[in-house]
Amino acid sequence: MFFVPISEAVTRGTSDTKSRLKTRRVPIVAANFAAFLLTFWVLPSTAQQPPQFDDLSRQAATARDRGDLAEAIALYNQAEQLKPDWAEGWFYLGLLQYSTNAYQPAIDAFNHLLQLQHGAPPALALRGLCEFETAAYDDALRDLEEAVKEGAANQPRNEQIIRYHLAQLLTRASRFQDSQAQYQFFAAQHIDDPELQVGLGLAGLRVPLLTKDAPPADQPLYQAAGTAGFALLAGDTQEADTQFRQLFARFPTAKNLHFFYGFLLFPHSSELAIDQFRAEIALAPDNLESHAMLGFTLMIAGRYAEAEPEAQHVLAIEPDMEMAQIALGRSLAETGDIQHATDLLNTILKRDPDNLEAHMGLATIYTRTGNREEAYREHQLCRSLAK
Repeated sequence: MFFVPISEAVTRGTSDTKSRLKTRRVPIVAANFAAFLLTFWVLPSTAQQPPQFDDLSRQAATARDRGDLAEAIALYNQAEQLKPDWAEGWFYLGLLQYSTNAYQPAIDAFNHLLQLQHGAPPALALRGLCEFETAAYDDALRDLEEAVKEGAANQPRNEQIIRYHLAQLLTRASRFQDSQAQYQFFAAQHIDDPELQVGLGLAGLRVPLLTKDAPPADQPLYQAAGTAGFALLAGDTQEADTQFRQLFARFPTAKNLHFFYGFLLFPHSSELAIDQFRAEIALAPDNLESHAMLGFTLMIAGRYAEAEPEAQHVLAIEPDMEMAQIALGRSLAETGDIQHATDLLNTILKRDPDNLEAHMGLATIYTRTGNREEAYREHQLCRSLAK
């Protein structure tokens, strides 16, 4: 049976949030993380054990239990040379190497494990964290995103460190909306940490950097923006409004600051969000994302005639920007240019077949044109996608 007694030297906990975030190994190698591994796969061994393997595996476990990590690593390596298909050994070898900051050897161990147990979420998460430390950021993003999708962040002690690194990687990849969704977890938990604030500030201001790479001169802006953003994400709208207004006075020319506030306001009040997107455009008329969000938000608010020119402005420069296509397509569906609207919305669906907004636009078009069968089909698709 795959038993997981990890030494106190490796699993020692902490009540300090900042320490939990910055000390990579504390949350991720806790005993409950290794126990969580058991919920994903069983490690049967029907092959005959090579000579000396049993002795080596017992010695490795003993060394691991008493906290002699160097000895345990050496013994696990010897055992794996005798039995390369020993999945449990590869897991512990990678875990212990990760715990000693030997990230590349840990990646190699998890590669072996994932060849034996394809797609195991905890192994993907650990490999992703190691890849982050070796600056293999694209690989880390792939592994951590897949690990979260498969449930590796379901344990509270693991969720913080996994989501924190994933949020940074998403920001670095310019996937700012996805990054902010990861920071939402920390806001819901009311976790207050300067590095988290800088991270959310970078995502909100659309700066594709890891927190460690943020220029020191700009960190006050990023941290203040993140602090205000966390207040709104945590539901304190009055405090968020106060902080954002102080930010506008303190950093009157900061790019995307009004955009960030508008984006956070959008789910709560389209009218307030519209004001912020207009303020951003007044400061930076060439900010296409703000024009696109303004057009989209005006469309959501039912102000179709105002939405059209904003969306058209964006598409004249970036014809494939999906948000502007949706804003224009749905607005045209309401104002009468049915053929252009249909073409735009179908173009979106060729690229993104499950786009709810595009299907809603087509449902409106087919209803208006009396195509009952297609209208019914689109309405059913909308209900299914909205679940």
